Amino acid sequence: MTDQVHKLGEVLRAAREAKGVDLSRVERDTKIRERYLAALERGEYRELPGPVYTKGFLRNYGTYLALDPEYLIDLYRLETSAWAPERNGLPSPPRPISVRRRRTFVVTSGAVAAAILTIAVGAMVAWIGYQLFNFARMPVLQVMQPLGDVAAHPDTTITIRGMTAANATVTVRGLPANPSVVADEDGNFEMTVELLPGSNEIRMVATDPLTRRPSPELIRRVNVVGGPAESPGPSGDGAVGLTLEQPQSGATLAAPVPVAGTAPAGSTATLSAALVERATPNFAITDLGGRAVELELAAPTAPEPTTLTADAAGAFAGSLALAPGTWGVVVTPATGEPITRRITVPPGEGLTGTLHLDGGESYLEVEEDASPVDGVSGGIAADGENVELTASDGIRIRAGNAGAVRLTINGIGIGFMGDDAAVVEWLIARSGD
Repeated sequence: MTDQVHKLGEVLRAAREAKGVDLSRVERDTKIRERYLAALERGEYRELPGPVYTKGFLRNYGTYLALDPEYLIDLYRLETSAWAPERNGLPSPPRPISVRRRRTFVVTSGAVAAAILTIAVGAMVAWIGYQLFNFARMPVLQVMQPLGDVAAHPDTTITIRGMTAANATVTVRGLPANPSVVADEDGNFEMTVELLPGSNEIRMVATDPLTRRPSPELIRRVNVVGGPAESPGPSGDGAVGLTLEQPQSGATLAAPVPVAGTAPAGSTATLSAALVERATPNFAITDLGGRAVELELAAPTAPEPTTLTADAAGAFAGSLALAPGTWGVVVTPATGEPITRRITVPPGEGLTGTLHLDGGESYLEVEEDASPVDGVSGGIAADGENVELTASDGIRIRAGNAGAVRLTINGIGIGFMGDDAAVVEWLIARSGD
């Protein structure tokens, strides 16, 4: 079997690994059995239920991985054509030994013509298959840095890293300067692009070096909030007479983050914040079998902008309730340039959080440091109910309807524990414990 036969499996596996999920997670999300997913990635099509079901799997799996389903199905057709004539047959049983009667081999013009015709047809089929493969070939474009849109970027340049087909050309669109770069033999690429202050939309495509077919367009949006408006000292002028004394750039502060400064008496400014980077959890979660639970953390929501008004003495003050992470705190005067400070809000100490019932009721068992929570553990919590969590070493939660139980630990939103009606048990412990 040639390397071409395993092309489909390589594409699927590379896209899944770039997405950062294992086969068990894909099975939960797509409802395709793990053994069928593994068979697709290994190219072992005899283990699949049949072409009709397999094409359905590929459409579902391709959509989940943000790949072109028709491209995957074309690869499947090509790869299975090599063994299709024999896959439904069984080995012939051994024949009894018999005495052959000698027969003189005679080369006739008809036999020669039939042989030539057979060779010609075989060559034509091979050529058509090769052309079909090349026509269907579409590069996969994956960007690992940045992983998603960037709400507050402090610089006017950003480095983009990712992977695509070997030697494919990656081109940027949508910027004043649109560079391109050629991926290496392993498909890895890196480029640095220039950005403008404010909102930037970076559109990228990868072009296959053989077929010249482009990949689906991939977009990253980057909002530049830093640059000259941000100063490293305790204050910086955005408009005439406006200074920002708190917070200082680079500070690590617990929420709510204090904001204070001076401005002309009676003047106003808008206080806002934009997420730069999510916080890394300082806790770990394992399931009933002791396996680490893979978390998909949603980006925290920025608070609504508020208005600051300088008093008669020219002072203004406010605060921002920010979730753990790195943020750009922005004070924008009515006239003039905004002032930006990049600060970090760390996750809370120990283990504190909230268990919230959202979308239904659930049976709960909740233990804090091995002690059941009175009035909660062993009972059914109603939709909308909140349970405050506090522990030093560990929290155990067993939910009878995991799809209705949403958790926040140390200020970091985890989301729901699992699917509707699923029974899930988690042990939450501080990292390193």
